[in-house]
Amino acid sequence: MNITDMILVTEKHKGSEANSLMDLLDFIDFAVKESWLSLKELAEDMETLGRTCGGKEKWMESCFAENTTLFARYCADEKQLETFLRGGYNTDKEWRFDRQRCSEECLDCLKLLGISTNDSLRQEYGASGQMKEIDACRSRLRDKFNLFYTLSQNALATDSIKSEAVKAMYEEFGTGRQEVFINNLENGKYDPGFTHEAKQRKERAI
Repeated sequence: MNITDMILVTEKHKGSEANSLMDLLDFIDFAVKESWLSLKELAEDMETLGRTCGGKEKWMESCFAENTTLFARYCADEKQLETFLRGGYNTDKEWRFDRQRCSEECLDCLKLLGISTNDSLRQEYGASGQMKEIDACRSRLRDKFNLFYTLSQNALATDSIKSEAVKAMYEEFGTGRQEVFINNLENGKYDPGFTHEAKQRKERAI
């Protein structure tokens, strides 16, 4: 199975959100069983889902039942998949990842890619107290990067100080460019646990 064959699914029911990964056949089966839509409406939703291929922004949105809204799209790439698994598209901090609803083929694909759905890592993102800790951690990292960046651009700093500042940025953040750092920060790449998982995937690939 290719990443682009996976369907990212979020079901919102009375304020709670559940994420899952499905292949097309499982998604159609789920949609038929769970929705109160007519066959014509379901067909229109499937057409909208098909149009999510290739892009990154468009999602299928459907009110399946009372107080239940379904969001779904084909996965664009590994980066979007990881963002989805870490709750990057959820509005509820108490979101959960429902492995029971996932297609086995999708879970097998995650194993091959070395992408974790570890409960403790998801809870870091889901629990409000721990979310505050992550926000505080990101704020400290942002301040640290800005300090190094300011030193590297300071006309009054010596060449050796500028050089050390640039070196420090690349050693700690993997980049000296502000836009790349901000993108990585917002996608959770500097959060606790992410670096360790990325290192493990790299080691397995060698």
